[in-house]
Amino acid sequence: MNPKTLVINFVILLLVQISNLSLEVNSLSAYHKKDYRSEFKVRPNTVVRMVITNDLFGVKNGNAGFVCAKGGNKVWKRSKPGDRYVVVEFKYDGKMRHTFTHCHLRSNFGFVNFPVSVHPDTSAQCYPSYVCGYSVRKDGVFYKPEKKLYRWK
Repeated sequence: MNPKTLVINFVILLLVQISNLSLEVNSLSAYHKKDYRSEFKVRPNTVVRMVITNDLFGVKNGNAGFVCAKGGNKVWKRSKPGDRYVVVEFKYDGKMRHTFTHCHLRSNFGFVNFPVSVHPDTSAQCYPSYVCGYSVRKDGVFYKPEKKLYRWK
């Protein structure tokens, strides 16, 4: 064989190998996913509060009790009509973008389990005060920003 042909074949083989290698390396970057995407932006050091309000006025026994599974301490809180409690207070620090907790509420009407989630989308619904509210009513627990009702069981 001609030495010139051998060199050209070797160069072509080397170029084909390099082009295949670069495709494989570039394709690995597509597997990296962000954990959460939002269309809303929240400034750092913004504090968002999720509040439960007892609105069981006019009921013979309008007391309600709830507990939320955030952290290690699960403490039952009793509320009378008109009471407000902060369930979650979340501060955007630039590193953590969302948090989640689960709450259980009981009254004379029964019980209800509901999730409490804070992320930029919910924060945008609670703008400008950044206070989102859950309301305990006769028909269940009502989440005001999304107009969602969690009925008694």
